[in-house]
Amino acid sequence: MKTRLAAMAGLLAMAGMPLAAQAQDSRFTSDSAGQKVLTVDGKPFLILGIQLNNSSGFAETFHALAPAIRRSHANTVMVPLGWESIEPEEGRFDFSTIDGLIAEARAQKIRVALLWFGSWKNAKMSYAPAWVKRDTQRFPRVEDADHHPIDALSPIAEASRNADAKAFAALMAHIKAVDGKQRTIIMVQVENEAGTLGADRDHSAAAEALFNAPVPADMPGAKAGSWQDNYAEKAPEAFMAYHTARYIGAVAAAGRKAYDLPMYANVWPREQPGLLRPGDSSPSGGAVSWLLPQWKALAPAIDVVGVDNYDTNVAPYTQIAKAYDIPGNPLFVPETGGSIAHARHAFWTVAQPRSLGISKFGIDEGFGMSKGQEAVEPIALDYHLLRDAAPFLLPLRDTGHAQSAVEEDGLANVPLAFDNIEAVARFGEVRDGYGGPRGQGNADLSGRVIVAQAEANRFLIVGASANLLFAPKLGTTGHVELVSVEEGHFMDGRWVRDRLLNGDETAFGLVLPPSGKSLMVTTQVVR
Repeated sequence: MKTRLAAMAGLLAMAGMPLAAQAQDSRFTSDSAGQKVLTVDGKPFLILGIQLNNSSGFAETFHALAPAIRRSHANTVMVPLGWESIEPEEGRFDFSTIDGLIAEARAQKIRVALLWFGSWKNAKMSYAPAWVKRDTQRFPRVEDADHHPIDALSPIAEASRNADAKAFAALMAHIKAVDGKQRTIIMVQVENEAGTLGADRDHSAAAEALFNAPVPADMPGAKAGSWQDNYAEKAPEAFMAYHTARYIGAVAAAGRKAYDLPMYANVWPREQPGLLRPGDSSPSGGAVSWLLPQWKALAPAIDVVGVDNYDTNVAPYTQIAKAYDIPGNPLFVPETGGSIAHARHAFWTVAQPRSLGISKFGIDEGFGMSKGQEAVEPIALDYHLLRDAAPFLLPLRDTGHAQSAVEEDGLANVPLAFDNIEAVARFGEVRDGYGGPRGQGNADLSGRVIVAQAEANRFLIVGASANLLFAPKLGTTGHVELVSVEEGHFMDGRWVRDRLLNGDETAFGLVLPPSGKSLMVTTQVVR
């Protein structure tokens, strides 16, 4: 029987020509359902990222972090670059910083997603050049309700937008000149967690006039009337989103005109614990979920809006993620944490059909070390298991033949259903009891697994701290035999068997230890 992987050669060659004929590049293509798919070197690419700390976007720091990056098993490093670093004086560009970053990435043989910290970083203007910060007349600040300026550039200011766009375009043109063929940089984040903290909207005189005027005709879904008429108590946030999206859209468009790389924006989600107060609990003006369609329409040069998702509880994490997994905007989590909870959520995230991937925020030289010895970080274990498996896994995942199971507090047995067979992922010690053998849960809630059906009776199992058991479909007779259980790894997208498991290693379920394991399992149902 042909594997589903072989049957989906069209997905692997979705750019419309043989892979061997494609130039090295990175781009978004569309699948048969119209969803965007990130391709790198002509193949679908799963981002397993590690983001350098905010002030680490320099070659020397990048170099010092090389051992830690290697221990992370990431395939992409998210590298920040501040506007102040490339244009210290207006009109005088210094590209030595970006040149050093590209050279270091090549030395480490790793891809880069460049993070442009221009007008916004965490809803602040902190990475803007000094000449922008000092000229408050030409580059006006947002004013709060008491008309006090705050440390955020107003999104209605044309001079600020044009200056940012000019700098970004110059940067992109330079990157094209030095990296257009090698494509070390595969994508660019335009700004960072845009919006305003410290005010629900800009209350300057110029902004007041725009807020009280009719909503512009290009605001999707708006009717005739004012912002208040259209959005009531949400009017300040909608107003700021309109102007912020147009601003960032203009910056992105200028950059893409210089060099057409994939571009995304990240968002600090509105869904925060406690009271929802845009400008207080989250930035006002970002691409929050209720304004995501409008935001994307106003900034068409942005391919994808990714959601920074640090929640450690499964229900709010998945709720936030699903709000950004919509047609034309596949799920992407460009920032998350590094705890075991985030590692579980990472497995869930990458298992979602067409997910672009995930990236952990922050890394220092001690990452993956404990008491002078190498120690496996939870997210690094995920990346180790998934990085080489991705070429095999993605076509199965994107056609609905892969599922994930992650442990939760109080949920240690998760059922999985496939075409002709069922399975259960059991976490922790398995004990007999009413209802049969069940997992009792891991003390650290570390269980996570992805199961992908490669053929009718052949399954890839990848995960840690779990025990898998197969059974016939409900309502059918017989039992499931394990024809073969291979422990192995992937090399260049090809499964490599390390050893065959049997006897005690399979008699009590398929065990994935805390250190992680990849199995290729062949089953048969005996009637």
